[in-house]
Amino acid sequence: MAKATFKVMYNQDCTNLFGTIKEPLEPRHVEHMVDEVADGGADVMLINPNAQRVNYPSKVWQTFWDGYAPGKREFFGPVPEDQVPGREHWVGQMKRLADQRCDYMKCALARCRARGIHPGVTIRMNDMHDVPWPGSNLFSRFYMEHPQLRLKNPPIGGWSKEGLNYEHAEVREHYLSLIRELVEDYDFDALELDFLRFHCYFPRDDFERHCDIMTGFVREVRAILGKAPRPIALIPRIATNPAAAYELGFDVGTWARQDIVDGITTGAFLNTAWNIPIDAFRKVVGNEVAIYACTDSRADIRDGLPARALQLDERLLRGFAAGYLAAGADGICFFNFFCSREETDPHDPLFHVIRDLRSRQSLRGKPRTHIITAGVSVAEADGPMQVPARVGAADTRAFQMWLAAEKRDARVEIDLVVEASAAPSAQTLWLSLNTTTLGTAREIREGPPGSKRVQTATFAAPATALRDGLNVLVFRNEGPPLTVLGVDVRVDP
Repeated sequence: MAKATFKVMYNQDCTNLFGTIKEPLEPRHVEHMVDEVADGGADVMLINPNAQRVNYPSKVWQTFWDGYAPGKREFFGPVPEDQVPGREHWVGQMKRLADQRCDYMKCALARCRARGIHPGVTIRMNDMHDVPWPGSNLFSRFYMEHPQLRLKNPPIGGWSKEGLNYEHAEVREHYLSLIRELVEDYDFDALELDFLRFHCYFPRDDFERHCDIMTGFVREVRAILGKAPRPIALIPRIATNPAAAYELGFDVGTWARQDIVDGITTGAFLNTAWNIPIDAFRKVVGNEVAIYACTDSRADIRDGLPARALQLDERLLRGFAAGYLAAGADGICFFNFFCSREETDPHDPLFHVIRDLRSRQSLRGKPRTHIITAGVSVAEADGPMQVPARVGAADTRAFQMWLAAEKRDARVEIDLVVEASAAPSAQTLWLSLNTTTLGTAREIREGPPGSKRVQTATFAAPATALRDGLNVLVFRNEGPPLTVLGVDVRVDP
């Protein structure tokens, strides 16, 4: 296989468009969805057809609107009443589009082709939304009628613990049937197997056998793609580090050695991961498999502070891309980029920034902010996080970050967001970056009103202290005990 050469991939989920468009949905809305991403500068748009059901008129899988009729409350099962109007809207929008004889997948993929962006498909390989409401409209007949095919994993797996068990050939064939239909009937250049939404595929333990089963499955997918009239890049999306991936059944090293994938995408389950070990993945897959670092909607969720939306912050978007490209990633993938439109106070994502993120050259000389992973963590898939970090009196703590070098005259500031029972003194907080001592904090600012006892300590750093790739910050606390909630490195060329 050939190494994937995309620089920016964009993952579009199966329901967002149908839920956020309030007027009657028409083909022009599907085309506009693609236009925004193409105009922004992405290489490939990955269109998602499925959760447990599909959003296009499939011949092999159940549609989202199968069994639906306006006002038919029982269709939604035990879903809470306050959610029913929204669900009735987006299911009705899907049916309306199909009733116009518009195949959503064909329309979206054709528009990608027309706009000069690679059409792609992303399949959610074990979607388990709505676990709190068994039998809701998101569950398929296949799942409901085959309880013997389900996992019974411990609670650490979250909603994923009850997903389908890929030990069973029936489960694997269920997904292969969908892939065959898409390959035979639709025109696209890339297939993402989204193994991260959700992350459990096997009972726990017996890793080697499970990896053998999943490698065989991926090999079958590769064979199906080989029958297409065009090359299709195969790019699975997996957990944040090679060991976690292997534990879950994904032996990416064997995939690379057997030449059955063109790339891998790696990210956290429900958070943006800023510390993916690109170097470790590179050692496992070599140089002939592309590695993509994946975002999520929230940049971070620091304890006691509002979450930051990645797709609404130019600096964070540039920092994410610059750090990972400097770390050796071949590109980035956007996941849940559109979610800011689903909030109570909706905002349009910053599509225009995408073009900046294609290369180190296009990022150079533009303001950016690098941060570390903070917030929701799924232990099986995401690995350890560096914050919150308790730092006692006369104690030190090191933090690792992917950063990118910048010209000598750039302004660099580092913020440590801390929580302490008593406000620390700037003179008791010390920091170094790699081999450069930065000294004490320049200033300390109070956190936002209503937050916990949060302060931000700011340090100045010379641009020459920045390195391409892995950087180490060492924090020393000479005052009362405190907790580090986050670290921001701001670069202003």
